[in-house]
Amino acid sequence: MERNKRKYRICFIDYIWYAAEKWSAREHNNLNGGMLLFLVWTFAILLPLGVPTAFHFLSRIAALAIVLILCLVSGLFCKLRYTAGRREALQERYHNMKHPGRILCRIILATIALTVANAVLMFHLGFIHWSR
Repeated sequence: MERNKRKYRICFIDYIWYAAEKWSAREHNNLNGGMLLFLVWTFAILLPLGVPTAFHFLSRIAALAIVLILCLVSGLFCKLRYTAGRREALQERYHNMKHPGRILCRIILATIALTVANAVLMFHLGFIHWSR
């Protein structure tokens, strides 16, 4: 009996997730796919863009509540997106992935570069400023 296979759209986020999952399975460490997506979401998007923008346009209490809710988005995204069927589809697609450690290094370096670029842009646009 054949199982009904669903067609999944594979995107770059899935590639990042799978590379971290494969590295975690190989090295038995705590950096799994969900953790890497959380770190990328937090450091590349939320901290440089979300936090200054929220505190600039909203009151402190409302901004803090929005930022805390946005921190939970990546975990919820991983729980809803990476079902058993999608994991199987990703395994079929990327089964011959070589050097997941190198891929993770590139992803982490790109995240650091994006974080620095976002922070510089936010300073330049005036959302972040030095208090004196």
